[in-house]
Amino acid sequence: MADKKKIFMLAPNFYGIDRSIKSILESFGFEVVLKNTRNRLGPAEAISLKISKMTPIAASALRPFLKSFLDRDNEEYLSLMREMKPDIFFAIKGETIYPETLALIKNEMNIPCLIYQWDCPFYSYADNAVDIYRKNNFAGGMHLYDHIFSHDPYYVNEIKSRGAKNVSYLPLATDPSQYRDVEVSEEERREYDFDICFVGSPFPNRIEILNSLREFKLGVFGDGWDMWHKLRFKKIPGYYKGRATGETVLKLYKSSKIVLNIHSPDAKYGVNTRTFDIPACGAFELTDYKSEMDRLFKPGEEIVYYKNLDELKHLVKFYIENPEKRRSIIEKGRAKVLENHTWRNRMQEVVRIILHVL
Repeated sequence: MADKKKIFMLAPNFYGIDRSIKSILESFGFEVVLKNTRNRLGPAEAISLKISKMTPIAASALRPFLKSFLDRDNEEYLSLMREMKPDIFFAIKGETIYPETLALIKNEMNIPCLIYQWDCPFYSYADNAVDIYRKNNFAGGMHLYDHIFSHDPYYVNEIKSRGAKNVSYLPLATDPSQYRDVEVSEEERREYDFDICFVGSPFPNRIEILNSLREFKLGVFGDGWDMWHKLRFKKIPGYYKGRATGETVLKLYKSSKIVLNIHSPDAKYGVNTRTFDIPACGAFELTDYKSEMDRLFKPGEEIVYYKNLDELKHLVKFYIENPEKRRSIIEKGRAKVLENHTWRNRMQEVVRIILHVL
């Protein structure tokens, strides 16, 4: 690339994926400034949100106060961009950016705008938006993006049906420098030697599936499990073993016979990052079925999926008893992921669109 083009990248700090993407774009010859959206709310903002959700009358009164926090975020985005003078604005999720901020970037600054949506952009599941602004920012500004990528074909169609143009499917992926085959000591292997492990947050569909597998040696790790059960006056299940981060996750994946992947309720046809992370670690993945899996992998050879609880239990028993079958799928699945399903693969498509809109 003759002239080093500048990208202003606005993204959540999500398990290091933002930094992986930044590094890959830089390796393609771009200068990238990464601005992370706030993962945590300040005390005043969090308390006000809680009150507004509990008391509808208070919600209207508190709305201007809550908006002031996002106002500051948007002022910071604009200030950084005016200083940097980027050639491209690239958002991931983008729920914190106002439509009017996007209009300034696109029309006043004359900067092409792209976005990569990783979740339901309209918060269809349980209306789980933090606030009304984050819920509606994308819907209100989507017509301003020069290109929209979505991780799920279902949402590609929904975004198009609401009038946006230049929308395309871009699956999620993995970073093989982060999700990799690691050495596991004998002591660690004994500690993490589960028939089935799962790492993730609780959702009702996940609880139902995991509860159905109690007959096996099951290890579940992740955030939010204590609170999920306490809020429902339920006992925390014995299979929950606590949080797991970093290399502990990799060692869990490598040591367990089966690593379970259960998608969130937002997933329709597309797959989550675990679909690629687990094979990249040299682990055996058993996942709930999403139709895009048939396009991304060879079913039964590179990936194994289930469509109901009876099938899940049958497959668990079969693969526990047949380690050689697991090894074959691990090897073929890992090879497919490393060749076709890395963030480098995905960013090649993003760069193609960037060069088209410049």
